[in-house]
Amino acid sequence: MLKTFKLFRTRPNLARLLTGGRVDDAGRLPRYALIFALAASALWAPIIAYVRLTPETFISDVSLILPGSGAQASVNLTDLGQASSSASSAFSSSRISPTQTYKRLLAANRTLERAAAALGVARGALGSPRIKLVDETSLIHFSMSGPSPRDAQARAAAILTVFAEELDALRQDELDHRARAAEVAIVDYQQAVDDLREDIALVQMDSGLLSYDHFKDIVAERDRLVVRVQNARSEKAAADASMGALAGQLGTDAETASVNLRLLADPEVRVLAQTLAEQTSVLAEARGRFGARHPVVSSAGHTVAGTQSQLAARSRQLAGDRVALMSTELDFAPGAARTALLSELVTLATLCENKAATLRSVEYQLNALDERIARLAPQAARLDDLSRDYQVAEAVFASALARTDTSKAEVYASYPLVQVLADASLPERASSPRPKIAVAAGFGSTFMVLMALVLTWVRQPLIARLLHRAAT
Repeated sequence: MLKTFKLFRTRPNLARLLTGGRVDDAGRLPRYALIFALAASALWAPIIAYVRLTPETFISDVSLILPGSGAQASVNLTDLGQASSSASSAFSSSRISPTQTYKRLLAANRTLERAAAALGVARGALGSPRIKLVDETSLIHFSMSGPSPRDAQARAAAILTVFAEELDALRQDELDHRARAAEVAIVDYQQAVDDLREDIALVQMDSGLLSYDHFKDIVAERDRLVVRVQNARSEKAAADASMGALAGQLGTDAETASVNLRLLADPEVRVLAQTLAEQTSVLAEARGRFGARHPVVSSAGHTVAGTQSQLAARSRQLAGDRVALMSTELDFAPGAARTALLSELVTLATLCENKAATLRSVEYQLNALDERIARLAPQAARLDDLSRDYQVAEAVFASALARTDTSKAEVYASYPLVQVLADASLPERASSPRPKIAVAAGFGSTFMVLMALVLTWVRQPLIARLLHRAAT
């Protein structure tokens, strides 16, 4: 022992420290043994403490998966509009990763505090989950440790439950914010629709138009009246031409023919007319045989004059004073053909009057309709603009309502669906301590220390051989 102490008390030699001593120098052995003992103690002391003092810890694993497909929905509203909604894939954006978002939510204080409260443990005693994201996949693995298998499983299950509830709360909060924003917009859209409806009602009351199509029907009616006026003018012109031609042939007008036919329809007039014709014949015969002052001629003349007076009196009684104006044009003894022509002339005159009355009526209607169209044209244009704006506003309002309803189904738009691929596992063995691994690590480290000491022991011949090889 004293010899060994003296060996350590010798003055150190720098060259010997670097090159070492002879391989067969047994005096070096105590130093190497002491170094090995110190190194082995430094290695095995923490290993033994780890195996003997570390409490058992169990780990429960959970696996989650995020489906990557999106969703689309479309609603067509007949005569109103269309509403469509779509939720793109959660992984379609390269800037936002839902797995990273969910990783932060799993480790968030709010999640851990709620899980600890649910388990009835302190937040510090619960610990934090160890989360692992699998590259190029939508998988999320996390694990929780506990002093027993049941505790580890309960902690993992509690965090999973709170995580799902937090996701539902975030989704509902997003839907509530959207609904409130949509309600504000819908109120504005509805107010716009109501205002336009009131404006349309005012224009309808002022103008009497129901719609712009009603105004177009009025314009179409004017076009039909124009055609009727043209037809009435043509028919009147044709009737006037026919009446004028027949009156020229008969040498009389329609009024005279009408009076003549009316007189001829009276039996007394016919008798007087026939008597006057016979007396006129007798007067003509007497004038041919006797002189103008002969009593027979005078008597026949007085007879004719008396009959003419009777006939004129009866005619004035039937036709009024017009007979005096047209007495020279009256024909009290027409033939059957002439009577028929006179009757046709009167008929044509009546037709001409009817055509003229019809023409005046349709012309009056056309003028009144033109005035109405000129008065309604600005209001019709205003009504058309309001109706078009109302259709647009109603379509926007209906589409907003439809979008509000369809957006309620987009619960996974911002926070995509997450499914539990593997529930919280019940560990079969403790994750720590690992005695076998610790002992294997201790033996390996001890062997490496031993090999280092062996190389240090034989370093002089190795260095000499290397220097000799370099010199040659």
